[in-house]
Amino acid sequence: MTDAVKVLIADDEPTMLSLMSSILEARGDCRLSLATNGEEALSKLVIESPDLLITDLKMPRMGGEDLTAQALSLRPELTVLITTGNGTLDGAVRLMKTGVFDFITKPFLVNDFLASVDKAVQKIRSVPVTRDALAIVRSLMMALETKDPYLRNHSNRVAVLSKNLALAAGLNEEEALVIERAALVHDLGKIGVPEAILHKPGPLTREEFEHIKKHPVYSAEIIRPLKAFVPCIAHVYHHHEKIDGTGYPDGLVGNEIPLGARIIAVCDAHDAMASERPYRPALSPEDIRRNLIAARGTHLEGDLVDLFLSQNGGVPCA
Repeated sequence: MTDAVKVLIADDEPTMLSLMSSILEARGDCRLSLATNGEEALSKLVIESPDLLITDLKMPRMGGEDLTAQALSLRPELTVLITTGNGTLDGAVRLMKTGVFDFITKPFLVNDFLASVDKAVQKIRSVPVTRDALAIVRSLMMALETKDPYLRNHSNRVAVLSKNLALAAGLNEEEALVIERAALVHDLGKIGVPEAILHKPGPLTREEFEHIKKHPVYSAEIIRPLKAFVPCIAHVYHHHEKIDGTGYPDGLVGNEIPLGARIIAVCDAHDAMASERPYRPALSPEDIRRNLIAARGTHLEGDLVDLFLSQNGGVPCA
């Protein structure tokens, strides 16, 4: 039998509190706790450790926005659903970029409410699977970094930069998380590339470069069996495509390239230039900026380069 999901509902309207609790009780897989204001909800959150918080934005003694901020600070893994009227809709949309999973506009249809809760419960129940997948990926990354020390922490840095760029480009937290995970594993396929090629201090031959060009394909195949990473596959597979169609493995052009892959490409290029490589020292911030600008519209998407530089100014992010 599947374990019950612990749900904390915070709303100062007795009718809404009763309606939501009745709907969730009828599901049969939720263990409920109720609060009529933000302070009570925060106290119960600390004591009861719920899996899901459903909160209204307008409440006495701490509103939903403050409650959400403190709740996610205490429990970053907490899944949060916001219920909101039209007057607080902008606030709900803003909170989506800070880690809120979804929002539901009042008055809502029962089926819409259930659909949102269903998605939240699915996410909550996938967490153990995600942790197992991340453990596997971390082990593979350690093996890769042992094989090629020049890649040490490269994927972690690219993952952080990619998530930040995804959020700046207007993606929500869930979409940015997929791109962050894709960036984390984008170079895993290099574990299948001979060390002599990875460590070569000079230019690669055509045959050697053909080996390098296979690493996005290898990376995608490595993560394919990991359910938590399936949404990442296209971003990983295509992260070396170029806007002008001269990239690999498929020679995609412009918007044919998945957005996540275009985001990772910018961040990957930046970190590669900012890092020491077997064939050259790290480039200066000025040279990095100059090279990124030169690649606008040919290798890299121009708007994403501009957005990245507005965030980072071309300064290496170690």
